[in-house]
Parts: sequence; C-alpha cells; structure tokens
Amino acid sequence: MEMEDLNVLIAQYPAIAAKAAELGKIKQGMLNKKQYALALEQWKSFTPEELSKLNSEIASAPVVMKKAVFTQTAVCYNSESVFHCVPVKDLVWAHASVIKESMNFIPTNKVHQLWLMDRNGSHFLVAVQNTGAFSKKTPAQDAINSLSELLKPVRPGIIYGYSKEIEAFCCSNPMAAAQKVDTDSQL
Repeated sequence: MEMEDLNVLIAQYPAIAAKAAELGKIKQGMLNKKQYALALEQWKSFTPEELSKLNSEIASAPVVMKKAVFTQTAVCYNSESVFHCVPVKDLVWAHASVIKESMNFIPTNKVHQLWLMDRNGSHFLVAVQNTGAFSKKTPAQDAINSLSELLKPVRPGIIYGYSKEIEAFCCSNPMAAAQKVDTDSQL
C-alpha cells in the first residue's frame, strides 16, 4: 500500500508549505518511515478549519532554535527530513533538557533539547542546539518560556518545566495528565 505524500498535503496551504521549506526538505526514505507515518497521522488529526488557521498564523511565526515554529494552533518542527505538526489541543507537557559533555573531566559542550509530550504519552524531540561548554545561553529554556507565553491564552493548563515528580505524573499515566491539562485549560 502506497503512503500519501506529505508534500502534496502541505502544498494545499502555501504559508505552511513555505515555512516547512524554510525548516528543511521533506522526504520519505528507508530510515524515516515511522517518522513519516507519524507526521501524516498528526497532519490528519487537524480539521480543515484548524489547518486554515495554522496557515494564517504560521507566516508571521518566528523559527525557534533553527528547527521549530510555535503558533496557537500547532507546534511545527522538522525532524529526520519530516515536517511534524503537533496540535496544541494535544499538548500535555513541554520541558527543556541540557546535556553537558566533557572529556577527561573538562567541559567541552552543552546540548540543549526541547521536548514535548502529547496526550498519548508520545515524546517528541522538537529541537536541539549546541552551545559552548561555558556559555550562559539557554536556548531550550528560552523556547519553553516563549511557548508558554504564546499558549497561555488558548491552553493555560499545559505543564512546563521538568522535575522527577512531573515526569512520574506525566509518564506513569498520560491519560490522567491529559485529563488534568484539559480540565485546567477550560476557561
């Protein structure tokens, strides 16, 4: 069975297609079949009205950490040559992660990661950016802060930040976490 072409689906919305091209090429290959199928599933979860709204919002949305775009309808990012759009209505948890690299106990690099979790318990690595070992920059945390400011009016219940307690709550029972976010987001 032949899989649908994500490029064809996205091409129906010119602003989304332009932003997707800005983030990188979209192609299906042997190494990204699962990511491609996931991206198609995410795309099909949007209603035509939501896609039209996303098309109008995404044109003016800035690119964050060179790989992601935040709007009030979706968080879009490019991973493994696939353009993903995670609906904001499905977001449960967003957090930053910093991996410190060293050699012979001498710091060499910091890798900043931006992670999202949806209502199904799926985790998405949205963006990665390196900084110097002694840099004070925090691009992933800055991205989380801007995402929080953007989404507070439309979905205030989303959980931001990381702690062992939050991880245990969200990962042990994603449905309960999604229910809490849905309840807290009702305005």
